[in-house]
Amino acid sequence: MSTTPTNDQSGRVQQPAVVRGLQDRLAHAVVVYVVALLLSLPLFIIIDAFVPEWIVPVGGGIRIDQPLVFLAVLMAFAILVGRLRAWLYPALLLALLVLSITTVTGIYPFGRAYEAYADLLRRLQETAAGIPMAADRARPFHDADRLRALIDPADPVLRAAAVRMATTHFPAVKVRDNEHTLVQAFSIFRSINGTWRYVSDVKGGEYFATPQESLELMAGDCDDHALLMAACIKAIGGEVRLVRTTGHVYPELKIGDDAAMERAAMLIRKQLFTKEVGEAPLYHHTDSDGQHWINLDYTRAYPGGELMNEKIIGILAL
Repeated sequence: MSTTPTNDQSGRVQQPAVVRGLQDRLAHAVVVYVVALLLSLPLFIIIDAFVPEWIVPVGGGIRIDQPLVFLAVLMAFAILVGRLRAWLYPALLLALLVLSITTVTGIYPFGRAYEAYADLLRRLQETAAGIPMAADRARPFHDADRLRALIDPADPVLRAAAVRMATTHFPAVKVRDNEHTLVQAFSIFRSINGTWRYVSDVKGGEYFATPQESLELMAGDCDDHALLMAACIKAIGGEVRLVRTTGHVYPELKIGDDAAMERAAMLIRKQLFTKEVGEAPLYHHTDSDGQHWINLDYTRAYPGGELMNEKIIGILAL
């Protein structure tokens, strides 16, 4: 078989059949992997919540479970899409035709389609972490009884401080009758996180400060902050729990059902933490009853800040 370019009757140079075949296969492979990539991202975000961390002890430790899982999902979709070749191009042409028509007519332009896909990925990132809530059954929450015993929301000193913090911020914000506790909890969050300073425990030891001690110092490590935040919010009638990851502890405030979560997100974005949150996503977990819990970590400037990339190993109801 000749691989030398030839001229057709019009004088145009024709590529050899072998070269044309390689070009066709390359173009097909690109299309297959682009489609597979678009399909893989949402599924990977969901699966990743269940995959245990696999860290290779090289340097400071390299996490390889995520790239391996993503490559496995991508290859699986690539094989599936490749086998559906007879349907792939007609489906793509139909999709492009529909998108072109909706873009020209203004019914559903390309930009909106892109935003919808990006929003899907953001929503999956926000809720996928809420899937493995059964993690608290896989491993006991370390020092659970001890931590519960430290929280006394009826303590008069703690209650007085919680009330002061609950009424310090957002006094002019008009809310519904059932939202006062929510906004007051966010006021406590702002009061504590606005002054909290991180201080490590003694080397090689674990020290749990009482909420009253942390209230006076406004300093400590992550579990000290979580205990103080939880105690103050419980002191004004809020529901809160502690989440333990592989290297961190943080509190979560119960928001409620989907409608309550949408309302809380609106308040956070439009009235309470407008400057801090901007257009960033709000992270929360969803339990088996469909109730949403929002992150109140000391490392974030607003409720629902980005969660640390660590696996959840325990949930402590208070």
